[in-house]
Amino acid sequence: MGIQTQSALIAAILLLALALNVGLQERRVEHRWSFVGLLAALFFYNFTIFLHEVAGGGFWTRMLMLAGVGVAQASRRFFDRYLASTPTASRSRLPVRTVVDGGSAAAVVLVLTRLGESTFLGVCVAGLAMLSYGHGIWRLYERYRRAETRVEVRRLSYLVLGGAVSVGLSTLDLLAVSGTPVPAFGHLFTTVYMYFWMQVVQRSRLLDLKELLGRGLALIVQSLATSAVYVGLLLWAADQPGLFLFNILLASVVLFFTFEPLKRLVDLWIGRLLFRDTFELEIQLTQLRRELAHVISLGDLADRVLDRLQASRRVTHASVFLLEEGGKAYYAPRTVGPSEVTRLHVVKGRALLDALLRERVVSLEQVEQKLRDLEDDPAATTEAERLQAIRATLISLQAGLAFAVLARDRLVAFLTVQDVRTREAFSSNEIALIAGITAQITTVVENSELVTRLKERDRLQVMGEMAAGMAHEIRNPLGAIKAAGQLLEPDDMDEEQREFVEVIIEECDRLDSVLSQFLDYARPYRGTLEAVDLHPVLERVSTLLKAEAPGVAVVLEVADGLPAVEGDADHLLQVVLNLARNAVDAMEAKGKLILRAALVREDGDGRIEVQVVDTGPGIPPEARDHLFVPFFTTKRKGTGLGLAICQRILQHHQSAIHVDSEVGRGTTMSFRLPRAEAN
Repeated sequence: MGIQTQSALIAAILLLALALNVGLQERRVEHRWSFVGLLAALFFYNFTIFLHEVAGGGFWTRMLMLAGVGVAQASRRFFDRYLASTPTASRSRLPVRTVVDGGSAAAVVLVLTRLGESTFLGVCVAGLAMLSYGHGIWRLYERYRRAETRVEVRRLSYLVLGGAVSVGLSTLDLLAVSGTPVPAFGHLFTTVYMYFWMQVVQRSRLLDLKELLGRGLALIVQSLATSAVYVGLLLWAADQPGLFLFNILLASVVLFFTFEPLKRLVDLWIGRLLFRDTFELEIQLTQLRRELAHVISLGDLADRVLDRLQASRRVTHASVFLLEEGGKAYYAPRTVGPSEVTRLHVVKGRALLDALLRERVVSLEQVEQKLRDLEDDPAATTEAERLQAIRATLISLQAGLAFAVLARDRLVAFLTVQDVRTREAFSSNEIALIAGITAQITTVVENSELVTRLKERDRLQVMGEMAAGMAHEIRNPLGAIKAAGQLLEPDDMDEEQREFVEVIIEECDRLDSVLSQFLDYARPYRGTLEAVDLHPVLERVSTLLKAEAPGVAVVLEVADGLPAVEGDADHLLQVVLNLARNAVDAMEAKGKLILRAALVREDGDGRIEVQVVDTGPGIPPEARDHLFVPFFTTKRKGTGLGLAICQRILQHHQSAIHVDSEVGRGTTMSFRLPRAEAN
C-alpha cells in the first residue's frame, strides 16, 4: 500500500467526520447541505481511490469515475450557492457550467459502456472534476477583488490562497497516479482546506482561525528549537556509547530548564510579528492592572480603564457604566468615542443586564447569530424578543461587547467596547484579556463602596451623638413650656385662649413622645436574653387591645406545647404591641386581628414564628420599601420610629420583621425567634 493510497484513506475518514459534524449541527447553518454534499463527494472519491488500489480495477475503476463526476457536480453546486449573492460575468460562468453538466452526463453514460475502464476516460473525468473545483476557486478570487469590507477581504483571501494550494497539490496527486515521482499531499491538504471551509460555513470567527494558525506556528518553532538542542547534543557523541548516554541526560536537563523560557520567548516574538494589535492590548492591560491596585475613586477607575483601552488602539468606542447610588440606573462618567446614551435605566436595559448576570460577557455578534438560528423556529418568539431587546440595547450603547463587573452576585458595573472599523473586531484571546480585568475592577468598586460606607458610618455616628445630645437639651425647655402652660389659670381665659393653651400642652406631649422614641432608637440595646414563654406575652397584648379598641375582634392562636424562646420579655411585648396597634390604626378600630404563634421547621430544631394578622386595607407597594426607615410614616400623627425601633430590637434577637401585604386584603407582620433550648 503506497503513500497515495494511505493518504486517500486518511482523507476519506476525516472528510466523513467533517460531513457528519456539519450535517448534525442543531443550529441553523447557511449553505449546510450543499457543503455536506461536497464533503460527501470528496469522501466517496478518496475512499474509492483506496478501494481501487486495494481491490484492483474493473468495478472500482468505474466507481472511481462516477466519484469524480460527483466531485464535479458537488463543487459546482456548492460554489453556485455560496457565490449566489455576488454577480459574476455570465459569459465566463455559463460555458463552464455547461461543460461541467454536459461532461458529467456524458461521463456517466460512457462509464456504463466498454470505455468505462479506459485510461482516457479516467483522465477526462479527473480533468472535469479539477475544472469544476478550480473554476469555483477562480470565482472566489473574482469575488475577493470586488469585496468592500475588511472582514470579507480577509475571509476571501484565506479561501482563495488555500484553494489555489489545494488545486495545485491535487494536480500533483494526479501526476503521482500516472507514475510521475512527486509527493502526494493533495488529499490531506484538501481535507484541511475543507476543515477551514467548515469554520467559514458555520460562521466561526476568522480572527480566531488566524490566531489558531499563529499558535500552531509558535508550537512548531518551539518544537524545532527544542529538537535542534536535543539532536545536536546526541549527534555530538553518537559514536561514543558512554558519552551518548551522558548527553541524553544532559539534553533532558537542558530542555527541562529552558522549555518555559523558550516558550515565552517564542510566544513573545510570534505575538509581535503576527498579532501586533493583541500584543499591544496585552501590554496596556498589564499596565492597567498595576494602576488599578492603587485606585479607589470610581471616577479615577473609569478614566484609567478608558485611557488604557484607547491607548491600545483596539477600540473606537468604550464606556464604563457604574451603578447609581439608588440602584435604578447605570451611568457612564466618561466615554471613548461619541455616544448618545450615557445613562441606562435598569428597566429599559433589563434584558442586557440579566444576560450579563448569567453569562458575564455578551457579544453583539453572538446575539445576532442566535437570532439567525431562531428565524426558522416559530416557537421561540419569547427568546427572539429577548435577544432583539439585548441587540437594541447594545447598539444604543455603541457596544460590540459588554463585560459584567460582579460583586457578591450583584452587577455593580459593566464595561462596553466596540471597534466600528470591522465587524469581527476582537479575537477570543482579546476578549479573554479584557474580561480578565473585570475582577480587578470589581475589587476597586468594592473598595470604593467600603470607603464610602465607612465615611457615612462615621458621619452618622457623629450626627447621632449630636442628635441625642440635642434631644436631651430640648426636653428640658420643653418640660418648662408644658409646665408654664399648665400653671396658667383657665378661669381667667376666654374659650379661644384656653384652646391655645391646650394645643401648647398637647403638642408638648407629642414632641416629648417623639424625643423619647428617638432616644430609645439611638440608645444602645441593654436587654438580657433569657427563656421567654410567648403565651403570656401575647395574652397581655390581647387584653390591652380589647380595652383600647373594643370594636376590633382580637383572636389569640397559640399552638399547644409551644417551646420557650430566647429573648427579652419586655422588649418582645413592646414589639408585638406596636405591630398590633399599627394594625388597629390601619383598620380604623374595626375588623379582625389575629395574634398567632407556632413552631416553624427550619434548619436544626426550628424557630417560633409570631404573626400579627389584620383585615385592613393593606400597604401600598410604594410604601413597603420604606416601612423601617426612621421618621417615615403613613399616619397623620405618627412619628415614623415605631417600626424602626421594633426592627432594631429584633436584630438583637437574631430576627427581623417580614411583611406580607396585599392591597384590599390585609397585612401580616411576622418574625421568627430561636428556641431557648436550641441555644
